[in-house]
Amino acid sequence: MPKLSVPLNSAATIALLLVATGCSQTSLPKLNFNNNANTRNVVANEPNSPSVCPPISPFTKGISKANSAATLSQTAQSQQEWDLVVLRWVQAIEGMQAVPLNSPKRAFAQKKVVEYLKALNLAQQKASSTPPSLPFASFNNQIFDEQLLLYLSYIATVGPPDVLIVGSSRALVGVDPRQLERQLATQGKGNLKVFNFGINGATGQMVAFQLRQLLTTEQLPKLIIWADGVRSFNSGRVDRTYQNLASSQGYQLVMAGNRPTLPPNIPEINQNCGAIPDSTISQTTTEKSEASVNTANSSTTSEEWRIARVPFETSSNPESESSSPELLLLTQLNSTNTPQRLTLVKNAPDNTYSTVAIDANGFLPLESRFNPNTYYQTHPRVAGLYDGDYQPFSFSGPQWNALNSVRAFAMQRQVPLVLVNLPVSQNYLDWERSRREVQFEKLMRGQTGLTFIDMGRLWLDQNQYFADPSHLNRYGAAAVASFLASHPNIYWPQE
Repeated sequence: MPKLSVPLNSAATIALLLVATGCSQTSLPKLNFNNNANTRNVVANEPNSPSVCPPISPFTKGISKANSAATLSQTAQSQQEWDLVVLRWVQAIEGMQAVPLNSPKRAFAQKKVVEYLKALNLAQQKASSTPPSLPFASFNNQIFDEQLLLYLSYIATVGPPDVLIVGSSRALVGVDPRQLERQLATQGKGNLKVFNFGINGATGQMVAFQLRQLLTTEQLPKLIIWADGVRSFNSGRVDRTYQNLASSQGYQLVMAGNRPTLPPNIPEINQNCGAIPDSTISQTTTEKSEASVNTANSSTTSEEWRIARVPFETSSNPESESSSPELLLLTQLNSTNTPQRLTLVKNAPDNTYSTVAIDANGFLPLESRFNPNTYYQTHPRVAGLYDGDYQPFSFSGPQWNALNSVRAFAMQRQVPLVLVNLPVSQNYLDWERSRREVQFEKLMRGQTGLTFIDMGRLWLDQNQYFADPSHLNRYGAAAVASFLASHPNIYWPQE
């Protein structure tokens, strides 16, 4: 596995790590200690009298948090404990970064920021040694699990999106939801909320499960954009992604009527002036509870930082670990259980995907640009006749049935469905793939109950929009968003 790191410069530090500070206007709450054999919980009561937090300089705060991080790291063993170390380093960086520009301590503080970032990186690697816990059963797909967690948290924070993007990794990286929001607002079509729920390896069957079984009526959007391509509707191949999903505990629970949920909200109580609140406290070891009074339970924490390595679909077999580079995912949960992906780094060799970040709207931007002259020096050129995504090929079967079920479902719920055939590069469209594109376009033109937008061959000579032959980069994803925002056949929901 390649070495993973989190490179951040000063500007990135300000943008990503600076969090809200300030004094609480009430006194610190009284705490009730409820003990059992292994766990100690501290629950906050209502404050009694108002008070003012004592002033503290950002430099002093930074030093204090750094000392706390260094002390905790000496005994940290579990992921929960390393999460707290990570949090303390972030708070230390926050303090140093907040030292005013005209302060005589500024230059020294900036050197401390660099020092603390290195320590933060080491703590993140320690925290990543064990998989993160989920508040619901897994669906045997880490990106699915993470995206579902983010989507539920998004809804808990801002409500269901007006527009939901679904599809495979081509959708995940191929439609920029924030750019779509901006373009719609600029064109006077409303301040709509857009979320990208793309999943690596998702086929028609997986999308049907997402929309028809996984989400409740209250979690559905006002408009669905299914962004993908021909291979997601090929019923001839074995759908390993859906097979893995169907064998998961999460799937079995959903089919039994138990949909995933998040823990209930906890009070947003600032127990430490000028710092990120730790709120509910739980430790699995009594000694750790005594030493680290501010630790947070993995399911009820107000600030939980965690890292997960997730495979990214890069070949015809989404389950092939040997051909799937890994991503380093750093996630912050705030007091409303809202993940904010601060950074997603993959140091893959050669010309594979570069540093990327899944944002709060579920979008995975890829920075790299497809260059056929260098790409095929390190990647095999697989013809469509030998591509596992195309051989054998059939538009009749479970994937097409899934499309029809989603179309009927959307019509029944009166949610407009837009199916977008995403662009591919000229290098991808050989004779076999071109033939299937034509067949797909003809089939879709005759469909009712949905709006079909064909972008498949729109940018055949625009390699700057692609990260590889069939996946768009962030520039292409922004261009797709702009194209869709201006499309006359899409009737955007009203606010």
